[in-house]
Amino acid sequence: MDKDMMNMAITQEEISALKKMIMYVKFSCEEAESLEYAGSYAVNSFLEKILDLDYLGEIEKSFYDKGNIDNQDFICKKIEKYQSESGRNLSDDLCSSMMEQCILPFRKL
Repeated sequence: MDKDMMNMAITQEEISALKKMIMYVKFSCEEAESLEYAGSYAVNSFLEKILDLDYLGEIEKSFYDKGNIDNQDFICKKIEKYQSESGRNLSDDLCSSMMEQCILPFRKL
C-alpha cells in the first residue's frame, strides 16, 4: 500500500453525513471563503470516493451528470462575492476553472 493511502471502516450513515456536509459547503454556504473548500481537489477526490462507496452511488452519479443550473448560479454568485470582498478581479479562465471544480459532482451546464 502507498504510504499516503490509508484504510478505514465507514458506515452508510457516516457516508451520508459527509456528503451532506460537503454539499452544504459547496451549494448552501454563502461565505465566499468556502470556495477554498468547495473547489478543493482533496475534497472533490474524497467526495468521489464516498460516492463510489454509497449505496446510492450510481443513481446519484446519473443525477449529477444532468447538471444543476441553480447550483451553478449559486457558485457564480459566490465567485462574484469573493471578487467583490477581496478586491480581486479574476480572469475568465480562472473563474471558469473555479466553477468546474466547485460545481462537482454536478456536470457544468
